Amino acid sequence: MTTDHAALAPRNDSAARAARPFDVLGKVYEDTYGMLPEQLASLDWLLARLPANARVMDIGSGTGLPTAGRLAAGGHRVTGYDVSATMVDLARTQVPAATFELADVRTLPDTPGRWDAITAFFPLLQMPRADLDRTLARIADWLAPGGMFVFATVPFDAEDEEITWMGQQVRCTSYPAEVYPRLLRTAGLTVVHEHLSVFHPDYPGMGAEEHLFVHAVKPGGPPAPAHALTGPYPLPATYRGPHELSETGWLGMEARFERQDVALVADTLTGNHEVLDVGGGTGAVVREIAARLGRVTTVEPHAAREASLRPLEDRGVRVLPGRAEDLPFPDGGFDAAIATWVLHYCDDPDAAVAELARTVDRAHPEAKVVLVQGAPDNELIALWNTTCAPLLGEREDHQGHLLASAARILAEHGFTDVSFTRARVDVVFPEAGPEARAEAAARVLAEFWNTGHPRLADLRSALLPRLRAHFASGTDRFNDDAVMLVARPRPAATGTPLPHPTAPATR
Repeated sequence: MTTDHAALAPRNDSAARAARPFDVLGKVYEDTYGMLPEQLASLDWLLARLPANARVMDIGSGTGLPTAGRLAAGGHRVTGYDVSATMVDLARTQVPAATFELADVRTLPDTPGRWDAITAFFPLLQMPRADLDRTLARIADWLAPGGMFVFATVPFDAEDEEITWMGQQVRCTSYPAEVYPRLLRTAGLTVVHEHLSVFHPDYPGMGAEEHLFVHAVKPGGPPAPAHALTGPYPLPATYRGPHELSETGWLGMEARFERQDVALVADTLTGNHEVLDVGGGTGAVVREIAARLGRVTTVEPHAAREASLRPLEDRGVRVLPGRAEDLPFPDGGFDAAIATWVLHYCDDPDAAVAELARTVDRAHPEAKVVLVQGAPDNELIALWNTTCAPLLGEREDHQGHLLASAARILAEHGFTDVSFTRARVDVVFPEAGPEARAEAAARVLAEFWNTGHPRLADLRSALLPRLRAHFASGTDRFNDDAVMLVARPRPAATGTPLPHPTAPATR
C-alpha cells in the first residue's frame, strides 16, 4: 500500500524544495552520513541523561537511523518529523517502535514544555535565517524544564546560497559557528557542549564538511530525573540495610569475574589527577587507576582488606583506613571521588555519597563523583532476591534505589549533570558440564553472599534447582551487569570552547 503523503501534510514550496534531494537520495543519505562519530557520541550523551520513558522529538528524522532507532531502543517515546515522504516511509519501516510524521517543523503547533528532549541533526539548513531563529526559539519553548536539545549543523556565513551536495542542487542557509550557541542562550537554554569537527563524506565529488555539534539544557526540572538504569520501578521507600561483607566470599568470586566496569571507570577519569577511591576492596580498580594516572588514594574500612592493599603502595596506591560515611579528608581535596560496588555495604549510603561530594573540588574542570552499582536486570541480584532473601527473611536488594538516591544527593551538593551508563560484568563458571557449574555456583554464591551464616547449607540447597535450570541452557555465566553513575557540576553557560577543526570546510 502506498501512503498518500499529500493528503496527510500540506506542502509549501519551501518544504517541497527541501524535501526534493532527500526524496531522491533515500537510503544513500543514511549510508553516507549514518555513522558520524560525533552524532553517535551525542546520542550516548543524551541516552545517559534521559529520564525513563522520555518523550523525544527528532526533527529531520530521515531514515530513522541512527537517531530514532537508538532512542527507541532505549525505551523512549520518539516522534520524528521530516519533510521527505521517502524518508518518512523508510523510517517507519526501519524503526517501527517510533512514530514518524510528514511535516515541516515550522508548521508544527506550539506544545510548551511537552518534550524531555529534542534532537535536530542537520535539518535546519534549508530555511531563511528568520525561520531558523524562530525555530530555535520555539524548540526551547517546547522543551520541558530540564529538557535537553542536541543540535548539529554545517556552520557558514551565507543565506540562500546554492550549492551542489550529493549531486543535488540545494539552496542553503546557516550562520558562523559562534552564532548558534548565542541564539540558544538567547532562547533561554544553557549551552553545555560545543564541538567543531570535519567530516569527509564517502560520496563522489564531495569535499570536507565542517560540522558543529551543540548540547543545551533548559533550566529547571527535577534535580535527578528517574533514569531507566535506576529501576526497576517503583523504587522502595527506604534502604534495606547493609549486606555483610566477607573477605573469604569475595576471594572466591574474584577469579570468576569478567569485568568491563573497571576500564569504564578508568576511562572516565581521564583528565583527573587527584582521585579518591572509597572501598579499595581487592584492588582491581585502584590498580588500573594508578597504572593510568600514576597515583590514587583509597580508603578501606576493613582491616584485612586494608592490609591486603598495602603492597600496592609501591605502585602509586596510597592506602588509608576510614569509613565511607566519615572520610578523613578536608573539603575539596580531590578532583574526583569514586566508589565501585560499595554503597550496599554502607550503614548509611546517603551519608557516604554526601561525603564523596564533600571531598571533591567542584571548581576543578574535571570535577566528578563516580559510583558503580548493579543494573536493574542483574541476574545475580535477581537470584538473591527471589531465592535467598525469602529464605533468610531479609528485604530484597534494590541497587537502583541506591543510585537514584545518590543522584538526588549529588545534585543537592552541586553535581547536577548526572549520567548513567551500563557496563558488562559476567561471573563465569567454567566447570565441565551444567551439574558441575551449578554445584560450584551454589557453593561460591552462598559463601559470597552469606559467609558463616547458620543456614548456609540451606542456601546452597535452595539455590541448586535455580542454578541447574540456568546452566541447562548451555551457558557458563551469569550476568552481573553494572551501572556507572557519573555526576559533574553543570558546566558554565559559556560551554566548551570550540576547537579548531583539522581541515578546511568545502562549501
